[in-house]
Amino acid sequence: MRTSEHPPVRKLLLLVSLLGLTAPPLAEAQAILRGRVIDSEVGQPLSRAMVRVGDTTLVATTDSQGFFQASGLRPGMNDIRIQALGFEEGIFKIFIPDSGQLYRQFALDFNGFMLPQVVVQARAEALQSRYIDFERRRTRKLGAFLRWDELKKQGYHSVGDALRTIRGVRIQCDQSRFECNAVMSRTPNCHPTWYIDGVEVHSFQESTPIRDVYGIEVYRGTGEIPAEFGGSNAGCGVIVMWTKSRPYR
Repeated sequence: MRTSEHPPVRKLLLLVSLLGLTAPPLAEAQAILRGRVIDSEVGQPLSRAMVRVGDTTLVATTDSQGFFQASGLRPGMNDIRIQALGFEEGIFKIFIPDSGQLYRQFALDFNGFMLPQVVVQARAEALQSRYIDFERRRTRKLGAFLRWDELKKQGYHSVGDALRTIRGVRIQCDQSRFECNAVMSRTPNCHPTWYIDGVEVHSFQESTPIRDVYGIEVYRGTGEIPAEFGGSNAGCGVIVMWTKSRPYR
């Protein structure tokens, strides 16, 4: 004799079957990027920096200690774009795994744009131990001086662009060697002595990018040259350049 299934049992089996067909799959594991944004020169954390990952609309903001977290990221190589007031935009390439957590530190270069003068000055004072001698000679105004904020304001692209604006300095170019060098108008037949970060060097190309320059000192003759830069070639002039230290880059 054939027995029939109980109606409630049939309904329960049908419901289980439907749930099995329509239930969403378990969520896939995703990678989480934890990062910190800092000043490339002094190492201080940057708060309220905007962090964008890849070509998505995902934007994270750093906290008071410069930390941020981003999840739901596309695996593979991604561009991390970071913007902060007073700093150059940073673009970093980073590989995002399929899952797990990774931590990275991102350093931005200071430019002072749109920051109050008092903030810019305070930061300069924090770095003064490295550039104290430059600032001391600059206040004496014996020679010509260009500091990073003036270089940025004028929009120079190279050291040569800046030197061309200094009275008494000429740029001579050797077309056969495709290079140019600075000379003093008073002594155009000899080359000035160059100092980079206080160390004498034999030459320096005027096409050098200016973004890493903190300051330039130009002494056009013996009457301007301070004792620390005097020497047998001082009569040809002296150019002293100080570069930005970026230990956190």
